Amino acid sequence: MTPPTLLVPRGAEAAAVRRAASRAELVEIAPGSRGGELPSLSADAPIVVLGLCGALGALRVGDVVVYRSVTGERGTFACETALASALGARLVAGCTTDHVVTTRRERAALAERYRADVVDMEGTHLAAALAARGRTAAMVRVVSDDATRDLPALERAIVDGRVDGLRIALAFARAPRAAYSFVRDVRRALAALESVARAVAQG
Repeated sequence: MTPPTLLVPRGAEAAAVRRAASRAELVEIAPGSRGGELPSLSADAPIVVLGLCGALGALRVGDVVVYRSVTGERGTFACETALASALGARLVAGCTTDHVVTTRRERAALAERYRADVVDMEGTHLAAALAARGRTAAMVRVVSDDATRDLPALERAIVDGRVDGLRIALAFARAPRAAYSFVRDVRRALAALESVARAVAQG
């Protein structure tokens, strides 16, 4: 079997995947809508998108999911699902927004609007770019924040892949307990992402 090409948002997610799958073909993509700006990819290699996502419903931090579809303003795209059974992952519907979703109210609204289980910031942009090349991908993500509580107010600090460090600092200072929980959960999810990347790279 041809080893997969791994597409991963640059930053902490890419670092986690690289630690676990150092010999795999790994393509770091820009976070947010620019994630769809892809270089040339191996023609015969299956494509696997790896990263983190937020839960819109009953999923919990550390849960591994495989998208059956992803929806956003660019439309709805089907995804490859064969990895779900191999990884023991849950099949879900994903949706894509341009910012970090921080409130339970917005999570509920997205779940109703898109009939989605999880949210990310790259999914539909990647799917659209791949579809233009006649390609599809498996999208495998780990839940880094769930719907049980609000996050620090990061929705204006991380928008479409652009990070405003000052806004992050202010958001954390205004909600230190929520910030602590958020950082703890992201670390837990990144550890799970390493395990998933290792399993995907080994086939």
